[in-house]
Amino acid sequence: MNGAQKILEFLKSKGVEHVFGYPGGSVLVLYDEIHKAEFPHILTRHEQGAAHAAEGYAKATGKVGVCIATSGPGATNLVTGLADANLDSVPVLAIAGNASTTAIGTDAFQEADITGITLPITKNNYLVKSADDLQTVLEEAWSLTTEGRPGPVLVCVPKDVLAATVHEGSEAKSRAELVRHRPAPNRSAASMQDVLAALSRAQRPVLMAGGGIVHSPGASALLKKLVSYASLPVITTLMGKGTISEDEPSCLGMVGMHGIPQANIALGKCDVLLAVGTRFSDRITGDPVHFNAKQRFVIHVDIDPAEIGKNVKVDIRIEDDAADFFTGLLAAMVESGFKPGWSAWNQELAALTTKYRKRLAIMAENRSDAQPRGEGWDRDGAGKLSPKYVIKTMADLTARQDPIVVTDVGQHQMFTAQHFPVHTPRHWITSGGLGTMGFGLPAALGAAVACPDALVLLFVGDGGFQMTMQELGVIQDLNLNVKMIVMDNACLGMVRQWQELFYSQRYSESLLMNNPDFVMIASAYGIAAGRAENPAELAVQFEKALSTAGPYLVHCILDGNENVYPIIPPGKQTTDMIIPGE
Repeated sequence: MNGAQKILEFLKSKGVEHVFGYPGGSVLVLYDEIHKAEFPHILTRHEQGAAHAAEGYAKATGKVGVCIATSGPGATNLVTGLADANLDSVPVLAIAGNASTTAIGTDAFQEADITGITLPITKNNYLVKSADDLQTVLEEAWSLTTEGRPGPVLVCVPKDVLAATVHEGSEAKSRAELVRHRPAPNRSAASMQDVLAALSRAQRPVLMAGGGIVHSPGASALLKKLVSYASLPVITTLMGKGTISEDEPSCLGMVGMHGIPQANIALGKCDVLLAVGTRFSDRITGDPVHFNAKQRFVIHVDIDPAEIGKNVKVDIRIEDDAADFFTGLLAAMVESGFKPGWSAWNQELAALTTKYRKRLAIMAENRSDAQPRGEGWDRDGAGKLSPKYVIKTMADLTARQDPIVVTDVGQHQMFTAQHFPVHTPRHWITSGGLGTMGFGLPAALGAAVACPDALVLLFVGDGGFQMTMQELGVIQDLNLNVKMIVMDNACLGMVRQWQELFYSQRYSESLLMNNPDFVMIASAYGIAAGRAENPAELAVQFEKALSTAGPYLVHCILDGNENVYPIIPPGKQTTDMIIPGE
C-alpha cells in the first residue's frame, strides 16, 4: 500500500468514524484514497471550520477529533483551531500535507513550515519523510493526543510520502521504545494524609473544579460522591461547568471575571483551596501577586506537572488524574472517619447563594441594566430583547432535555455561562483559554455529528457568527439537529463594554452598524429560520425551533446597551466585583 492508504488503515484501526477536512493539491493522493475506500469524511467549508469541528466532536465525546488539510494556506488555516485545542486540552489529530520532500525549503508552491509554525501550540508535531515511518509516527501521535493532559498533535505528510510505497516490515515500534524519560510523578497516595490534615484544619474550604475533571473518565460522579460525603462547597471554572450539576446544593457556580457572586466570594474568603484539573488562568486569579498574598492554603491537583505552581503558590502539589485523586481522597476520608467542621461556612455560602440566585433571576427578566452611555451613543434599547432573557427562556424550555450547549465567544458566552444551568459533563462546549470568535458554529457542527440523537443549542454573537457562518452549508447538508440562536446586538459586545467601562466610552471600531439579515442567509443555505425582536416573537420562534426536525436559526434582535455583570476589573480580586445596585 502507499502512504495515503496506510493513514486510512491506521484511522480505521482506531475506530475513527468521522474526519473533518478540506482537500488541496498536496493531499490529492490521500483524498483519492478516501474516495476509493468510501472513508467517512465531512467536507467543511474552511479548514478552520474543520479544526473547530474536530474540537466539538472531541469535547462532546472524549474521543480524538481528526482533521485534514492541504499544505500552505490549508495547513495554516488549522492554526487557530490547534491553538484553541491546546489551551483547552482537547485531543485533536491534525494531518496536513506539504510539498514534496525534495522541494521542502525551496519556497515551493503552497509550502509552509507548518511543523515550525505549530510547535508552540501542539503537544508535539511531526514531519514524516518516509512512508515506512508513518505507522510509528501515527501510533505515537495518537497516543499523545489523549495521554496525560489531552491536546492536539499535528502530523505533516509531504505529497511524495503519501504516494510512496510502504514496505513490509515497517510496523510501529513498541510503546516502550517510544516513551520518553520523565521524573516519577507525585501521585495522590504520597500526599493524601497531608490533604486530610489541611482539610481537617480548614474553617472555610472550597473545591475548585476545572476542565480536567471533564477529561477524566468517572471523575464527575466521584466528585458528586465526595462533596456529598464531606459537605464540601464547589466552585467551577468556565471549562469546569458541567462537572457537577448546578442543581447540587454544594455547587456555588462559575468563578472568575464574570463569575457568579457567591462563587467569587467563596474563592476570595476561603482558607483552604483544593483545586483539581485547573491551570489558574488570569481570568480566575486576576493579579497573581495579589492572589498569592491571600492567606490561603492551596492544594493543586493536575495531570500536567507544568501547570502546578505555574501561576500561584502551591502548598501541596499532586500530579494525578482527577478520578484517581477523588477515589483516594474519598477512601481516606471514610477510613479515617473524617467529619467536616465547616457548617457555619456552608450556612454563610447558602445565604449568599439564595441572595444572588434571586438577583440573577431578576436580571434574566426582559429588562435592561443599561446606564447612560455618554456622547456618541444613540442606540435605543427600549422594547428589544435582553440577552439574559433569551438565554434563560431557552434554558427553561429545554430543562428536561439535557441539551449540549455550545457558545461562541463574547458577551453572550458569559451570559450563557451565568444563566444556562448545565448538569452533565461534556454538555458545555465553549472556547476558554484562547477565546476564539468563530469557534461556535463549527464546534456545534462537530458536537452534532458526534451525538446525532442529542439536542445541540448554539448561542453565537453577530460578530463571531460572521467569521465561520459558511459552515451552515455542512449543517444543512447533514441535516444536523442544531438550533442556532444568533445574538445580534449590532456590536462587538465585550469590546464595547470594556471601552465603556475602562476607555472613557471611546467606542473605537466596535459597532457593527450594517449586519446582514441572518434569516435570509440561513434561508439561502436551505435552513429554516425566523426573527425575534420581542418576547412574544421569541416564544413563537423558540417553539418553531424546538419542533422542527433538523437545523433552525433564530435571529434575535437584542438591546445592545447591556453589559455583563458581575465583572472583576483588571488587576482586582474576586471579591472586588462590580455588581449594579451594590
